[in-house]
Parts: sequence; C-alpha cells; structure tokens
Amino acid sequence: MDVVMLDAKERAKSGKGYARRLRDKGLVPSVVYGKEIDSQTLEISAKEMEKLLSNFGDNALVKLKVGVTEFNTLIREVQRNPVRGDVVHVDFMQISMKDKLQTVAPIHLTGDAEGVKEGGILQHGLRELEVECLPTDIPEYIRADISELKIGDTLTVADLDVQENVEIISDPNSVVATIVAPRMEEEEDTEEAVDEVGVQGSPEEETEEA
Repeated sequence: MDVVMLDAKERAKSGKGYARRLRDKGLVPSVVYGKEIDSQTLEISAKEMEKLLSNFGDNALVKLKVGVTEFNTLIREVQRNPVRGDVVHVDFMQISMKDKLQTVAPIHLTGDAEGVKEGGILQHGLRELEVECLPTDIPEYIRADISELKIGDTLTVADLDVQENVEIISDPNSVVATIVAPRMEEEEDTEEAVDEVGVQGSPEEETEEA
C-alpha cells in the first residue's frame, strides 16, 4: 500500500464552538493518538481530506505532517454530517511501520456469476475482511471472484486468496456471496411479511389484552 502525505496543524483550542468555526473556514477538526505519542488535536484542510478519502479510501496509510514532525498513521474513524455528507471529524492512529497490526480491507466482488446468468439472485454477505499484516502490506481491497458460482453455490472467507504476507483473521466460514434461486428469494420475502404480521398481533389478541 502506498503512503499518502497529508499536512495538519495543531489546533489552538477545543470545544464544539471552536470546531464549528473551523468547519466554516473549510477545516476539519481531527485528532492523532498512539502508544508512542500523546493525543494531539489537529485541524486539516477539508478539501485535502475529501481528496484523500476519494482517491485512497478510509483504509489509507497516511504520513501526517504536523509542523516539522511526521507521524505514520492509519485512519481509524471518519465522522460525516448525516445530512450533507461532508467530513466533520477524523481520528488518526499513530503506528509503527515495523510492527504487524490488525485492520480491515474491503471485499470487491469480481466476475459475472454463472448462477445469475441462469436467473439466480446474488446475495452479498461479508463486505470487509479482518486481516493482520505490516502497514505497508495492507491490501487496498480483497478480490472475490464469483464467476464460477452457480445457483445454490456459496463463497466463504476460506475460498478467498490473499497475498502470502497477509493473514486472514475473519471466520473462515463467514459467507461472502451466495447465489439463490428466485423462488427461494420470494419465499424469504413472504416469510418476513408473515413474521411482521405476527409481531403486530391479530385483532382478537388485541381485544383479549384490552
């Protein structure tokens, strides 16, 4: 994985009011923490942060430059405005480039499943894979080839191929993708509808409770 450079400045103050003023100026309140450093509050260009996330995702390996000091970090949390979707806060975790760590990598389904061509329906299960590796070996994503799946077939974590220097932590039996028959899909929808009616209760049950 490539290392992405990102400039940051120490935050002069803290608090919701100051954080709001930073956002109004096009800055994102942030924090960096780790075993080897004290927690530091930062401010980062919102434009540069959005560019980084758009190009590299929130699993990026970031060299955070704060003045003359540089920190090797991973993005641990990105908070967004629930309405506008813009970034409102970012947590960075300082890491050692020599020590293995546990993180997650997104799973990308590739190929056109044979079962879908036959009329089956693709169901996407697990979307992220927990892995352990050195920071520079963190995969941008895990490729999951579904082209050979037929109706009734299932692809699990155990079926995935990853590079030798990456260890999978996720349960090998977790389902990544499966192809179900259309009739089975319809039956599941019907069962869910019946369950919802049962939860609401019949008019007779409501009368007896009253």
